[in-house]
Amino acid sequence: MASKEPDPTNFSVVNTLLTAIEKGDLDQVRRCFAPSALTWHNFDEIEQDVHAMAAMLGHLCAHSTSRSYEDRRITTVGSQAFLQYTLTAALHSGDHFRMPAMMRLEIDSDGLVARIEEYFDSRVLDSLA
Repeated sequence: MASKEPDPTNFSVVNTLLTAIEKGDLDQVRRCFAPSALTWHNFDEIEQDVHAMAAMLGHLCAHSTSRSYEDRRITTVGSQAFLQYTLTAALHSGDHFRMPAMMRLEIDSDGLVARIEEYFDSRVLDSLA
């Protein structure tokens, strides 16, 4: 049985994912991922499953009233999307969260995120502690 090749032109899941995070819709976030998807961050070099990744995003959503992916730059190559952006959030404390970052997403043959590798300075997370 031949496996389906990813459609290198369909990256709609990327915008769906970012919009879901901005809205704080963690159920929609989870639906963007393949069941076996993994997320990796440069600061700890640990792979997280979808459940752990959603919990981390849930922490951001619980501490903020709004989130926005600003200055988005997306480049696609084959079944991969490379994003450069600044994630900002208005925190319940009245402070503002700002995280310049970069990530690489692998999209599987079903159009779902199979893997994310995200790069950012982990010191920005201190404002969420």
